Amino acid sequence: MRGGATGLVGRERERRLVDDLLVAGGAAGASLLLWGEPGIGKTALLDYAAEQAEQVEQTGQAEQRAGRAGAHARRTVLRARGIETETVLPFATLGDLLVPYSPYFRELPGAQRTALESSLALGGDPAEAPSNPYAACMGALNVLAALGDERPVVVLVDDLHWVDPSSQRVLLFIARRLSSERVALALCSREDHGESGTRRSIPAVQVGGLPPDDCAALLREADREVAPAVLTELVRISGGNPLALRETAAGLTPEQARGEAPLLNPPSLGHHLERAWATRIDGLPETARRALVVLAASRSKAAGPLRKALEAAGLSLDALSPAEVDGLITATSDGLDFHHPVLRPLVLGRAPLAHRVAAFTALAAVSTGPLHAWYRASASAGPDEEAAAALEEAAQEARRRSAFAESAMAWRRAADLTPAPDPAARAARLHRAASDALLSGSPSGPPWCEEALRITPDPAMRADIQGLLGRMCTWKGETARAYGLLLDAADAVRAQDQVRACLLLAEATAPARLDGHVPAAVRVAEQSLSLASPTGPERWYSLTVLGAALIMAGRTAKGREMLESADAHGTGDPVRDQQVYAMAGQAWSRVEEFVRGRRLLNTAVESARRHSAVGVLGFTLAVRGELETRIGQWASARGDLTESLRWAEELGQLTCVSYTLYCLARLEALRGNRGECEDHVARARRECGAYGIGCQEFHMTAVLGLSALSYGDYDAAADQLEQTLALATEQGIGNPEVVPFAADLAEAHLRAGNTVRAAEVVTWLEERARETGLASAEAAAARCRGLLASSPEEAEAHFELALKAHQRTTGPFDWARTLLCEAEVLRRFRRPAAARAPLASALACFERLGAAPWARRAAGELAAAGGTLTGPTSTASASASDLSGALDQLTPQEFQVSRAVARGLNNTEAAASLFVSRKTVEAHLTRIYRKLHVRSRTDLTRLLTAADLVD
Repeated sequence: MRGGATGLVGRERERRLVDDLLVAGGAAGASLLLWGEPGIGKTALLDYAAEQAEQVEQTGQAEQRAGRAGAHARRTVLRARGIETETVLPFATLGDLLVPYSPYFRELPGAQRTALESSLALGGDPAEAPSNPYAACMGALNVLAALGDERPVVVLVDDLHWVDPSSQRVLLFIARRLSSERVALALCSREDHGESGTRRSIPAVQVGGLPPDDCAALLREADREVAPAVLTELVRISGGNPLALRETAAGLTPEQARGEAPLLNPPSLGHHLERAWATRIDGLPETARRALVVLAASRSKAAGPLRKALEAAGLSLDALSPAEVDGLITATSDGLDFHHPVLRPLVLGRAPLAHRVAAFTALAAVSTGPLHAWYRASASAGPDEEAAAALEEAAQEARRRSAFAESAMAWRRAADLTPAPDPAARAARLHRAASDALLSGSPSGPPWCEEALRITPDPAMRADIQGLLGRMCTWKGETARAYGLLLDAADAVRAQDQVRACLLLAEATAPARLDGHVPAAVRVAEQSLSLASPTGPERWYSLTVLGAALIMAGRTAKGREMLESADAHGTGDPVRDQQVYAMAGQAWSRVEEFVRGRRLLNTAVESARRHSAVGVLGFTLAVRGELETRIGQWASARGDLTESLRWAEELGQLTCVSYTLYCLARLEALRGNRGECEDHVARARRECGAYGIGCQEFHMTAVLGLSALSYGDYDAAADQLEQTLALATEQGIGNPEVVPFAADLAEAHLRAGNTVRAAEVVTWLEERARETGLASAEAAAARCRGLLASSPEEAEAHFELALKAHQRTTGPFDWARTLLCEAEVLRRFRRPAAARAPLASALACFERLGAAPWARRAAGELAAAGGTLTGPTSTASASASDLSGALDQLTPQEFQVSRAVARGLNNTEAAASLFVSRKTVEAHLTRIYRKLHVRSRTDLTRLLTAADLVD
């Protein structure tokens, strides 16, 4: 694959991509994932990137010596590679990259430095709680940014699929956030490990096979001349895979190369290569084969540790000479390594059990700490409690470093080694493995929980495992299953431990509501409260979830009472209990206590940012974004919802993905972006629909109906919204403001000519307004009655009631909509002069919000009423409209940066709060100042305060 000064044959497209990556990284920041099958040439492309970076550096140095400003800055190149046998070692790859630059750690904020040093085993107290994994991610990002301050950085990571999970998490975190750090990050991964989520979250390109002309050039470079017909057949057999092409061509007889004898037609490329390499391995002397097994089993390729392990196995480095001569292994700068990474698992897989056990035993004899534990475990052919106990220590060490994926693997292997007579110990280890898998984002937790449940009869242990499994299923989108598991767990311990049962029942309310069973949520919340002690902290949790469920069911007075009692009882920890804070904030907003709800949500969000507690941050931001949409702060909502979706995607929280996509779709529907609205709905249905999240269609049909109504597609709107009403009735959602769809449905029917059905829907909405006492529902019902009125006097009375109800709540969009409808009715009754004032006010509000279709409709009505379109009707409205337009220019992340700065955070604090680098904050601030025409942080704070956007 490599040849000549360029290091590559062909690959023009991929080379251009790498060149562009280096340029983008030198100017700002960029990342790229190259993925493809083994042997396709990914490593060669990283070699090309390194070579180009070195050439750029040499060019810059030469130009500096000549007294010219170099066209290219010098670059710092960091390179690492994942090794299959190192996947259990926490932060092994990250350590390879960053430990040489540990002096830069001193410049990090305290929490980030502590977390990063603890993760890399450079500091920390073993007795301390686990460090924060996202603080370590931020620390790594800021170290690279600091290096980028001096000169551009190029980070090259090969075999990402074999990088330890903790390092993978950090690398992908960095890749998603590079924008202004002068860092170029290139990752390579196997085709079968290039998961769609990873490929979607960062720029990615598939590396395919070479075309025939490049295949011919590659064989010529390798001194393998073949006949044209043979070349055609080799390209077909290899699929243009350079490694397969070379290995297949190397195995040809002279007659086959000339086309005088038929070629093998292997059933698969992998089997063909395996057979070719296996033949070469089997031809080695036995001592060489045994030594190869030691090399394959070793987590180090350095000559020193390898020599010790070989000596412990009764071998020497000389035993590997035949394999080196044959080209199976090659000398590196510090030791020996396989010619290609796929040879390592092939050697281990083909080795006899005795050779593997001997190799791992020898490696264990010369190792300490977690390495010793893993080698010893690998040498165990059956149950081994001592090996399991050693792995427990390795798991606890990994957990202290926040390497939860590695600790989960250690607990899992310890469970495998647990002797059969002790199922309780095995189940306990599986439970710990699953718990850490949840913290790491691994999908392995549910099957491990199920395995533990099969072997333990202990009620308390089963309840713990079922509770954990229910929690996993809730976030994964399997809400019905989560609800059942949590109920079963509560029933199992109710008699022995009422507090635990109380908490499990409280937790079960979330999947019940998500699954579309609001009455069930109320019922289990009431059961939870009945088990709570009068003064215990669990009572606050039970009161909150009961209040939220009652409000969703439409029993708002009782729900308020429960929320008030929860506040009187005392609040929990906004970091530990962030989800409960979010539920309380959402519940208060659904009874129009927007200030109270927002205060709770702000507390939860800022506490999560301060402590890097991102587990529920996506959901909390989505709830706040929905509230902001309702009160007319659409720029804030867009910033929160965009960040929410990013966290939900990164953490694999499908229920949050679904909810956030609904909130984004609703915002886009209000703004008139019908295509984007429908894209969000389609994505939610595509990615989350199969999981049966019961409330999803209730949300999605409502937002599609609103979008259709905005564009005058009344029949389509009515069809969608009738489905919403049916689902609300079926699911027991009695609060018309959970999703405000009823007025949309009535208006759609009215404008489609179905006045009888419109009146029926209005009657339903009026009943709900009386039952809940919600001003917004009362205003919407009165507005619809005004539209149905048969005389101007009747209409005027209804619209007067609607506007009075609007004064008791906050909702500028709905207020403007009422004014628009009033004016339309006045014009219908031939009173155009009276219609002009409400139309002008409605138009100004719609323009300020950015509700394009509604503004167009108001402008058309105003023109028809004889009014003039001279812009906002007052200096105040003009100023508000200008401010709204200016804020709409900001990207979602720029808006989040502006909010952080307006809260008084400096650049470093703002970066830590938003999980980006300081360089990114600085770059965003420059653009914010330019877009908003401000010159200082004080000016920016004053502007956002005027817009009521400072938390």
